[in-house]
Amino acid sequence: MAGLTRQDRFALVLYVSVAIAIGFADYRVRPGMQQDYGLVTYIPGVLDGSFGAPAIYRVLAPYTIDLFIRFTGIAPLVAFVISRLLFIYAALATTHVYLRQWYSPAASAGGTLGVAALLPLTFTDGWAHPDSFPELFLFTLGCAFVARKRDLAFLVVLVLAVLNRETAAFLALLWASFRLSEKVSPTTLWRAAAFALVCVAIYAGMRWLRGMRHYDYVMLRENWANLKPAGPGYDPYRRVFGLFWLILLAAPVWLAGKGLMASDMPLFIRRAVPVAGLFLVTCWTLSRVIEARIFLPMFPLLLPAALAAFTAPRSGVSDAAPVRG
Repeated sequence: MAGLTRQDRFALVLYVSVAIAIGFADYRVRPGMQQDYGLVTYIPGVLDGSFGAPAIYRVLAPYTIDLFIRFTGIAPLVAFVISRLLFIYAALATTHVYLRQWYSPAASAGGTLGVAALLPLTFTDGWAHPDSFPELFLFTLGCAFVARKRDLAFLVVLVLAVLNRETAAFLALLWASFRLSEKVSPTTLWRAAAFALVCVAIYAGMRWLRGMRHYDYVMLRENWANLKPAGPGYDPYRRVFGLFWLILLAAPVWLAGKGLMASDMPLFIRRAVPVAGLFLVTCWTLSRVIEARIFLPMFPLLLPAALAAFTAPRSGVSDAAPVRG
């Protein structure tokens, strides 16, 4: 990766203000007590195992935020809000550095600010889920390590990301899609199997440790129903927020398609887009798409290709770099 330039540092400073703006909107858009639901109900319920599945298996963010509250000793609500700001900033900064592998500082800043502009569309599920911003941060960081062939660092991020949300297993799929498209060695095959095993072990292990609880595994019927705008009695935005996931993804998907046609893409970018497509199908089948936050991993998967609609990417170091870790 090219070293960060003066322009990159300017962008990293700008993201402080952007993170605060997003954090303010994130907190103030919540209706009534739902502003604090994640702190006063969700996190304690996950910690003691009473909240229900699948939340009790997504332990990273609740335990991390609880530890932050205890370590800082400041008022829990203040610590909770600060933790969200830190995760928002980490996600934006990581997105910028991730894009710098292929794009200029200006293009990377533009892509990052585009993500920031769309984030409010993910605030449509009522209350502030603690795992959402950590998911964007960890998934983007995982993508960056896959692209740069930093396998040991990727393993660490993969473990953390799967402890945060099970859909982080798509990072292992991204790794395999990218690395198995090159010259395959026994080491590559062993690492692909190891990353898959990590995902399975965490998924099964959390259910063994915290108890197996069943929930709705297939959401197709509800997702089809949510394509219809809500009836009278809702404000103009809430009447259509079942479609906000479509508004969220329409432009990035279209731009990614344009980008793939416009340029000779580095291999990683070509492999990331089909993984994004499979991720979308999986979410539509197994998750509630009215909760647009579930689509946050689509940003790092689509963004490198989407930026190519505006400017040609340079060949990333990932296409020729030796394996590290």
